[in-house]
Amino acid sequence: MLSIPFFRNALALGLIGLLALVLARARRAELWLPIYIVAAAGVAMGLRALHPAFMVESLINDPPWLAAAALAGWAALAATGLVRARSWWAVVVASAVLGDLLVATGLALCEPDDKRRAKLVLAASGASLLGPASGAAALALGWGGLPLAALGLGLAALGFARGGERPVLQAEYTARGLLGAALVPLWLALVTWLFMLGGVPDLGANVVENLPLTLPGRAPVAVAAVAALLGGLGAEAGVALLAGDLLGHATQLRGDWAPDALRIGVAVGGGLPMLILTRSRLTVGIPLWVAQVLLALGFVAWRY
Repeated sequence: MLSIPFFRNALALGLIGLLALVLARARRAELWLPIYIVAAAGVAMGLRALHPAFMVESLINDPPWLAAAALAGWAALAATGLVRARSWWAVVVASAVLGDLLVATGLALCEPDDKRRAKLVLAASGASLLGPASGAAALALGWGGLPLAALGLGLAALGFARGGERPVLQAEYTARGLLGAALVPLWLALVTWLFMLGGVPDLGANVVENLPLTLPGRAPVAVAAVAALLGGLGAEAGVALLAGDLLGHATQLRGDWAPDALRIGVAVGGGLPMLILTRSRLTVGIPLWVAQVLLALGFVAWRY
């Protein structure tokens, strides 16, 4: 049976970590996020979830450094904004190959119509299920295969927009901007470490493993819905890293329903932050994003 200190630590560090995921979307997150993490580590020591004698060893072995490094390189590439795709087809293909964040950053720089930009940003978000490097969920959790790629095309189709030509590329980035973009996923790996110290992945894995008994027939939809909510509220890279850590602790899971539900939920939820990041027309984007979430949940309910 799980002890009261375990639940106390999970609640405290879980809330601290969730706040970090939300605040990681703010400007200059690469500067203040490490300060926040140092303070949170102090809280973990106060709760006796972390001992100074084992801190260095834990920092080396426990955070998901490999996945975070892949996300860091991807985020730095996205910060260049070099891909200026403006037609729907170009957006989908570029997102599938290079990632939705790279395409969305380019759209923020080259698409003057905020209504059309909202549609194309969500098309890019849907296309993040198409390839192994097309989104944070794919990079952190692995590619979901052809069925999820088909879903990605359907999600991208909801953001269809006519017209648009690919303009001449113009580099508008700085070394400082690229470094800042690359640092955020690395700090988010430490946020995932805080979740681990609190036992949040263990608790989450226990819940997911027992969910088929608690919600028979509805467990995949519930997991996808929670992942979409977290992906919509927090930094997609951080939510994807947390989901990957949770799956690593869920040793009793059978089948692909939980990994796929998490992939789908994180990917589709991440469309909302990108709408805000690109300053797209929210009155156009939010209804389309809700439609994408409903389509994704419908797919999960049908397939699993």
